[in-house]
Amino acid sequence: MSAKKEKNVKEKKKISLTSMIFIALIAGAITGMVLHYLVPDSSVKNDVIVEGVLYVLGQGFIRLMKMLVVPLVFCSLVCGSMAIGDTKKLGNVGGKTLAFYLVTTAVAVARGIGTLLRPGIGLDMSKIQVNASDIETMESTSLVQTILNIIPDNPIKSLASGEMLQIIVFALIIGVILAKL
Repeated sequence: MSAKKEKNVKEKKKISLTSMIFIALIAGAITGMVLHYLVPDSSVKNDVIVEGVLYVLGQGFIRLMKMLVVPLVFCSLVCGSMAIGDTKKLGNVGGKTLAFYLVTTAVAVARGIGTLLRPGIGLDMSKIQVNASDIETMESTSLVQTILNIIPDNPIKSLASGEMLQIIVFALIIGVILAKL
């Protein structure tokens, strides 16, 4: 019995992943405040620490997260849609997934345009040059074209470029095909 109790005590002392992430978040915020407020500006601080080491670590972390998003979404949707099996239930889940994606995207866009961020404050419009090619790409897309853009013409290209809505549709199609096999 004593070996079992020791094992339970060791398991209870482990810090959860969520706690470790929160601790790292707080440590990063404290490090940033210390560097900003307490360490005087110098070439070592600005060039080596901030623009060197911390920039590489931060950008590396962000790239690792971006690298995981597409395979994670794709695999979880394929496995989930394949496990459901019944295409009627899958249609409901797929519709809810697409609706959830569109709603969260709309909320993110509304938040980005919101008054809290105040986009465009301090922007000097006289320095901006507009090319004719830029105007052509800014044309509005019709509803039909938007619906057709959901369906990937090249799923590998969609996976490589991170077109999430096309990835979702492709993953659901693959899941249905695997469920029917």
